[in-house]
Amino acid sequence: MTMTQGIIIKLPKGFFKFRTTYLLTPFFCGLVFLVQAEAATPPEELKRGGFFSIQFENDLWGSGDDQFYSHGTELSYLSLKEPPGWLTRVGQGLPFFHIGDVNAVQYSVGQKIFTPQDTKRRSLITDDRPYAGWLYGSANLLSRYVDEPNLQVGNILGLTVGVVGPSSHAGDIQKGFHDLIGVDKPNGWDNQLNDELGILLTYTRRWQYFQKVGWGLEFETAPHLVGALGNVYTYAGGGMMLRLGKGLRKDIAPPNIRPGFPGVPYFRTSQETNWYFFAGVEGRAMARNIFLDGNTFSDSHSVDKKPLVADVQFGFAFHFENVRLAISNIWRSKEFKGQDENVQFGAINLSFFVPY
Repeated sequence: MTMTQGIIIKLPKGFFKFRTTYLLTPFFCGLVFLVQAEAATPPEELKRGGFFSIQFENDLWGSGDDQFYSHGTELSYLSLKEPPGWLTRVGQGLPFFHIGDVNAVQYSVGQKIFTPQDTKRRSLITDDRPYAGWLYGSANLLSRYVDEPNLQVGNILGLTVGVVGPSSHAGDIQKGFHDLIGVDKPNGWDNQLNDELGILLTYTRRWQYFQKVGWGLEFETAPHLVGALGNVYTYAGGGMMLRLGKGLRKDIAPPNIRPGFPGVPYFRTSQETNWYFFAGVEGRAMARNIFLDGNTFSDSHSVDKKPLVADVQFGFAFHFENVRLAISNIWRSKEFKGQDENVQFGAINLSFFVPY
């Protein structure tokens, strides 16, 4: 499969293996039953509660090596109550954002960790990506403004504020975790990017087309456009997600940590067991990536980033009553010049509705 302007997407050997993701599946399945409510919450009750999401992304579940995009964690809360006035006013003030019939607000906190390929060296590795961490919080306004029998259209407007550098504590977290599980610690965190305040504005628009295929199953085609502006990331892109399964209209898609495929913690609770397979591709034109370009306002380690990056994702999700579990694998094309290998990581998401 080939994308424009020279990106060649060649799936690596072993791409369709979840590796150690399977080892964690029983653990998360146990969590599923712990957080289930006694009965599924009917749709009219969803405003009297909230959706919680836990997202883990790790290269151990993809390439099996500790390199490049090493780890990401994101905790989210989504409410279908009326969004805060300030966030709604921001959305109404932008000509490309549409306030629709169903609106929600999502708050997230997260951390991302990046390392070079060789984490044993203490000295600066000039031809590999910098050590970097990103600790952030975000507020997202979600709105569905078209709801037809076979089409749903929605958009997401997000504002993210955080810190890059030692204050993100990415190095402390990674070294502490490696010490806990008894593996070699990364030695080069003294060379990480400097502290810098990061601000990011993101926008996503998504079209979901549904088609019944028989046996109670549906097929969905969902193209999307995405853009980001800030000193952390600046890019424009688009992609396509395909889903096949049961109950697709009750579930938009599992979340991903940006940059990545659009998804949210929300799903329509049901006493039926719904499930689906999903696969997608996204391409991005990268104007700014602080984790490769280095600090904006101070001298730091940097590498020459590639202007075009592509992601390929596949996975499986199911939801029953108030709980959804999703497991996926993501392959990312090379992000900077001289990069030896593509980026590959796995993701696990647990989302659940809690009435109150």
